[in-house]
Amino acid sequence: MAGKRSTNWSRRDLIKYGAVAGTAGLAGCFDSSGQTTTEEGTEGGTDGGTSTEGGATIADDTLDYPAGRPATDVQFNRYSLGNYAHTLQDQLFEEVARGYADGTVRPDLLEDMTVDGRTLTLTFPEGFKWWNGDDLTAEDYYIGLEIDRLQSPEQSPIESNTLVDDYTIERTFKTAVSPNLMKANVAETFVNTPRSVYREYLTRYEEASSDSERESVTSDLLDMSITTQQLIDEGLGNALYRVTGFNSSETILEKFEDHPYASRTDIPNVRIIPETTSDVESLSVNDQLDMNPDVLMSESQQSRYPDNIENVYRLNWFRTQKFTFNFKNEHIARLPVRRAIVNAVDFESMVAAMRQAGTVGAPAENQTALRSTIHEEYLGSDFVDQLIDYPVGKDLETATQLLEDAGYTKENGTWVDPDGESFTFTVLTQNNNTQVQATKVFNDQLNAFGIQTKISTVSSTDYYQRLQTYEADIFWIWHVAKALWHPTAYFSNNFYGIEVGDPSSGNETGPTGKPFTTTVPSEVGATEVSGSGKEIQPAQLMNDLPNSESAEQVKERTRDLVQWFNYALPDFVFVEEDSGYWGDTQDFSMPTGDDYELNTNRPGEFSFKNGWISSNSE
Repeated sequence: MAGKRSTNWSRRDLIKYGAVAGTAGLAGCFDSSGQTTTEEGTEGGTDGGTSTEGGATIADDTLDYPAGRPATDVQFNRYSLGNYAHTLQDQLFEEVARGYADGTVRPDLLEDMTVDGRTLTLTFPEGFKWWNGDDLTAEDYYIGLEIDRLQSPEQSPIESNTLVDDYTIERTFKTAVSPNLMKANVAETFVNTPRSVYREYLTRYEEASSDSERESVTSDLLDMSITTQQLIDEGLGNALYRVTGFNSSETILEKFEDHPYASRTDIPNVRIIPETTSDVESLSVNDQLDMNPDVLMSESQQSRYPDNIENVYRLNWFRTQKFTFNFKNEHIARLPVRRAIVNAVDFESMVAAMRQAGTVGAPAENQTALRSTIHEEYLGSDFVDQLIDYPVGKDLETATQLLEDAGYTKENGTWVDPDGESFTFTVLTQNNNTQVQATKVFNDQLNAFGIQTKISTVSSTDYYQRLQTYEADIFWIWHVAKALWHPTAYFSNNFYGIEVGDPSSGNETGPTGKPFTTTVPSEVGATEVSGSGKEIQPAQLMNDLPNSESAEQVKERTRDLVQWFNYALPDFVFVEEDSGYWGDTQDFSMPTGDDYELNTNRPGEFSFKNGWISSNSE
């Protein structure tokens, strides 16, 4: 384990990585000074492990891995998304159901999921508890489902949620929906609305008789916060490991012995190191991490990491990354300009820079918006072959021709618009190393071609709030709204999918200027509209897609959306990621997929939460 290794840390490293007294390997709560508190009061941070200089302790019974943001920077009211603990949520709450790479959705916590007509029945198991000792029941999940529905009951696709008994919920859709989509509706959701906290808000929604009254409840719900300390004090988690202490450098967890999976693993303690504020690469190289639960080592990293670290399991992931266009910029709003940008950059160079920063993946070969591994199932190779073929490598000749045909000219190596005016695009990106590296290459290639750009880099803590102001012209973002190998994960009408906006708003365009109705060629793959063309309403189609009645309707709607995406380029996808996890296979026994089915999101975390990781004890 991390604490058992002979690697020596310098005093500087101990301070940098939170290994000085009061921060590392501790199982108590931290007070405001950053020291741990026990029943005897504040102490120097030892817990019986191996002492290092300065009184620091690195526990030898602890699984160390990186994930998310510091617990000091987040909160756990899932309706307040600005600083919600998305990644820590995954570690601390049970997940209801999961999507798998074969396209299926199956129970995780749930005992069973059955479909009868328009009703999805969710059966919960007995024996699970909250950390405070309360039984985890169907009501804890039901409350969240009903709050979601009652926030906007007219627009919700759900007719009713019925709490049948302590362990059964019946979820009835307003219209007929294919069974797999009904199950997908609850996939990647968590039991994270404990009845002790959220019941009062549900009661108020139930009593609200107008939109304004509902909005008042929503306003109060958004203002509510659940701090990490409250999570500890009130025992508001329910996963295998519970939080016992935290500061800006780490979150400390210990095994929750009342969990049904507790007997599966002999690992008593866990230390989560914030990946957004720590030098994860240095920690990995210096053998101070035991696992990275949803990351593979790249080829360049394999030569630098210790011999006991191996890629344990590899997965063709669902996730892709993209740059999205803001049509409110008058130049970006012109299709030839968007096409010229895509032709002017080399995806392989962008992905190569990301590989150096640790990403494992390959350039996107087709602009379909979908991960290529699901093309055959939802599009068919004949359809994909007809689409406009954008280059993976740069094609400067085509990019030049596109701009010249649109009236742009080059002056002193820089493109100016049809009026002879210069312009500069602002490119927004998150400050994580992989995103920064890809954006730098993108930016440099456009500048070299003569399209002037400037990068605006925002911290991961503030990025999504800044992104949603839509003040940049081009912005980086993940391109998947849900952890599913399914078109609904990519064609979702939000900034993780392809945000167009609310088609019922009465406007012609949404928040990034993308039109609610677009005319595309009647012939798939044509680059220009001839005749009347074919009208596509992408926002409405994306809203309708999750409620498709049959697999065939899913395919029909997906093909229309793909044709729109391929023709109009509202965004462009540049990388398809591979995932899996790496770990210390010398000190730990970690599943490789032979004994457990791991072809699902975050397979290392999935293994950890199920108690499938144990120590290789002597």
